[in-house]
Amino acid sequence: MASAGMASDEMPVMREPYDVMRNGLQGAKSAVTHLGKHPVQLIQDNGPADTLRAKQTMLANTYGIAMPAKMDIECQILSKQRRLPGLPSSRLGLEIMTGDVDRFGFESYLDRPDERTDMPRGDLHSVMENRLGLNQKPGYGPGNKR
Repeated sequence: MASAGMASDEMPVMREPYDVMRNGLQGAKSAVTHLGKHPVQLIQDNGPADTLRAKQTMLANTYGIAMPAKMDIECQILSKQRRLPGLPSSRLGLEIMTGDVDRFGFESYLDRPDERTDMPRGDLHSVMENRLGLNQKPGYGPGNKR
């Protein structure tokens, strides 16, 4: 009974008080939750897609709707083309179509896969044997059934 009387004497609190010692001082932005990313970050994230959309709209207005569709099909074809396994693929045609051939960023000269020493080097025959499963024990290849 005494504990019930204590509960009725306490003042009700609608929310837990803010703990400055654990969470630090509140700033002006801490109470605002509707803010998303910074506007510059949004521009950097959406920039290439917006540029491509504007270029396709300009091409459609100038040459007709078939031109952007034709360029999309060509980009899909060029992105699927690869060399044999073990050989480096530069995808020069795709870079020309997208305009990336004119850009020179840090990825052009830093950490190139063909210059890495930790990557395993294999000749064409060993890579194809691994891919097709021909280097396994006899009787356990993809064509053999048990």
